[in-house]
Amino acid sequence: MLPVALGPAVDDALHDISTGPRSLASVALWALWAIGLTATLIPLPVSLTALRLGAPAVALVAVWGAAAGGEAISPVPGLLMATVVVVAAFSAPMADRFVDGASYGDERRFQLRAPGPVVVVLGPIATLVGIGGLTLGPVLLLDGRWMAGAIATIVGVPPAAVAIRALHRLSRRWIVLVPAGFVLHDHLALAEPTLLQRSGLLWIRAAPVDTDALDLSQQARGLALEVMCREPHDVLPAGRGRSSGGRAVEVRSIDAFLCSPVRPDVVLAAAAQRLLPVG
Repeated sequence: MLPVALGPAVDDALHDISTGPRSLASVALWALWAIGLTATLIPLPVSLTALRLGAPAVALVAVWGAAAGGEAISPVPGLLMATVVVVAAFSAPMADRFVDGASYGDERRFQLRAPGPVVVVLGPIATLVGIGGLTLGPVLLLDGRWMAGAIATIVGVPPAAVAIRALHRLSRRWIVLVPAGFVLHDHLALAEPTLLQRSGLLWIRAAPVDTDALDLSQQARGLALEVMCREPHDVLPAGRGRSSGGRAVEVRSIDAFLCSPVRPDVVLAAAAQRLLPVG
């Protein structure tokens, strides 16, 4: 619906630009819309990253169209549709649907919440760096500022690539329910995924306030789940492992840990359906 809702306001904002740059801008916007539409049809972690970059970009275009356009065309439909796109792209059901698209066999994946500092500060900054680094140079080139556009493109692409890679790593954090048990796949908390066998699980439950379980939630906001083991379980926390001197891998034995899926209630319901012990 974006071309219908947002297109007229953008077209109005481009009206005073010369024919060549206006045509190139129109082609670029149509191409980006097609890429975004395709991403919605292919639920994978990489397309989730693409949507979560594209949705803020749509919002920026809507705000720019509202500010730069004339009074003849109302920007309200475009702004409303951009809001819908942003809310949908960052919604919890969307996240679970797209990370589960990479599942294979009899397993189901659920995305983990982003760490608190990432949600508040680092995530928005990385998103702006990714969008700005990829678009500022081409926008200047379309405006005929060749030298500034070339410099902005050369300087902007490397940090944009780093920012996008960091955002994509957030899309690759999840819980996996498999026939054998429960897997935590979180590179921010663990150096490698850890599997808790079905027979080794005591319970999976909403974490009580006074829990002393190892916190692997990365300061994520919202309800955490407590996963309790029947016997001590060895994990390899992130930031540990083999040193340059070739010392042995350093592991930690734990009885329970915390993790924060975006929809803990859905995880508990799915675990119960798989006859995992739910507290």
